[in-house]
Amino acid sequence: MSNDHDLRLVAPFSPTIIKATMPPGVVERLNARIDEIVGRKDEVAARDWSAHLAGAVSTEIRFTDVIRETAELTDFLFDVARTYTYRCENALMHFSDYERTEELEAKKLRIEIKEGWINDMVAGDYNPAHFHQGCLYSSVGFLRVPPGYEAEFAADKARQNTAGCLQFIDSRSAVGAKNLFTVKPVVGDFYLWPSWMLHCVYPFRSPGVRRSMAINLALA
Repeated sequence: MSNDHDLRLVAPFSPTIIKATMPPGVVERLNARIDEIVGRKDEVAARDWSAHLAGAVSTEIRFTDVIRETAELTDFLFDVARTYTYRCENALMHFSDYERTEELEAKKLRIEIKEGWINDMVAGDYNPAHFHQGCLYSSVGFLRVPPGYEAEFAADKARQNTAGCLQFIDSRSAVGAKNLFTVKPVVGDFYLWPSWMLHCVYPFRSPGVRRSMAINLALA
């Protein structure tokens, strides 16, 4: 193909998702702290967050205080949220100067952690399609999957494997745009997206815990 057509893509209306990898040490420390919490019935009861959430999930505990106190995690969250914001803005701001779309503007953004919670899902648990209110961004980090999950996922005979998966939903479908985007849970993977985007989590059958951390963020 000729290179003199000045070809470029612009997506002013399409929602964008950013994927990152959490530091392994953070994942390890978070799991240790969560194991400590879920081992105490009184603390699980005190942190129960299920009344605020849509899912049919065995254990949903508020974790905002721990997130805010974990400096390496907050630094990671702020880096991801700032990068997402800058790159989304720059892709439009510098459309006429396309080579600059990957540059970060020399300005400061304050990222605010609104709420965070842990979802410990077991076989049969699920999260119906929903979105998050009172924030600008939603995010999830995967912390644990059941020991037999990989085998279950590989054996899924559905047209699209969905066991234990997070799925994003949009009403539109076109060339270059999906109306369903499915994410397999992998320990350490982290995703951030606009809070208005519908998403759900499918059930799985494997014994053990599928653990994720959900965090709502805003620009302050």
